[in-house]
Amino acid sequence: MTIGFLPQESAPAGDETIIELTTSFPGSDGTAVAKAKRILKGLAFRDSDFDRPARELSGGWVMRAHLARLLTQEPDLLMLDEPTNHLDLECLLWFQEYLEGYPGGILMISHDREFLNRLVNQILEIRNSTLHRYIGNYDEFLAQRAARAEQQLAAFKNQQREIARLQE
Repeated sequence: MTIGFLPQESAPAGDETIIELTTSFPGSDGTAVAKAKRILKGLAFRDSDFDRPARELSGGWVMRAHLARLLTQEPDLLMLDEPTNHLDLECLLWFQEYLEGYPGGILMISHDREFLNRLVNQILEIRNSTLHRYIGNYDEFLAQRAARAEQQLAAFKNQQREIARLQE
């Protein structure tokens, strides 16, 4: 199983070109370049950017290049930490569509509610040292979590009434 990780902040870029940065990974072959170019274009890179040294790019564009590298690698599990931070609306929409068809698993942290609603089908929450699994998108998670809290409160009140009854 291969795992790819995109941290919230990327490592600084070196002297490699954008296309080299995107396609230089173990096991890359001739098809990686064509795939990388397609992904880079989806992330708003122009053809003229491919041979540009990565060190000339701003931090946000370097993050996009690292994201493109990860998507080109296509690991079995993508781990993404705030992947939408450096994307404009057009790239965000492309990225969402790309991830909808992603063949592997995706584990992500994001504060972008609409992004989560469109992509996730289950959410894991760690609360009070306990792992809770919710099925559905982010809005459904919020509703299920609120219902769980209401059930717990009702159970607590029933327990308190029973304790009071037994003490009498």
